[in-house]
Amino acid sequence: MFISKRKQKRFYLDIRTPKGFTSFYEKYVKYVYSICYHHLEAKNHCHDITSKIFESLWERRESLHRESLADDRSWRNYLSKTAKHKIYDHLKSEERTECFISSTTIECSHSEETTENEVVFTELNERVSLLIEELPPKCKEVFELSRVEGLSKKEISARLSVSENTVKSHMAKALNHLRERLTDYHVPKRVTGT
Repeated sequence: MFISKRKQKRFYLDIRTPKGFTSFYEKYVKYVYSICYHHLEAKNHCHDITSKIFESLWERRESLHRESLADDRSWRNYLSKTAKHKIYDHLKSEERTECFISSTTIECSHSEETTENEVVFTELNERVSLLIEELPPKCKEVFELSRVEGLSKKEISARLSVSENTVKSHMAKALNHLRERLTDYHVPKRVTGT
């Protein structure tokens, strides 16, 4: 049976199977990493972002296969845009974290109990991180997109291809989960988003 070169190429890039995805990964991982490194120059962040991109591709492999990403050029364009978007998200998140830490540090410095506040703050951060890990995967993803990356409900809805009501439901579930398990701490309402 004769298979055209276009179909062979399309078959080679069929990322729906583990073997096809592995070939795809091996072909493009250095390309994606180099884009990240060009913009960030921090190897650990580049590695994390590259891993997240391919993890996301694996999770969405069925829908991506239906799109017109059959040739090398299309994949490179798609991966380049995805990497730049993730880099932007990372930088935005890093900026928010620095701002939060900076404002918390200023607040703590005005207190006579700075050391105690720092210990409580560190414990609270660790506790919140553990509680976030307990959330169901979709709920956790929505929460992180909202609170870590700072996306609006509408942006999260578009990115995850779910309704805004679903996003609201996941956020409410996540915030209730945190509130119920952080009763030992005084958590201001503005921090939890209510």
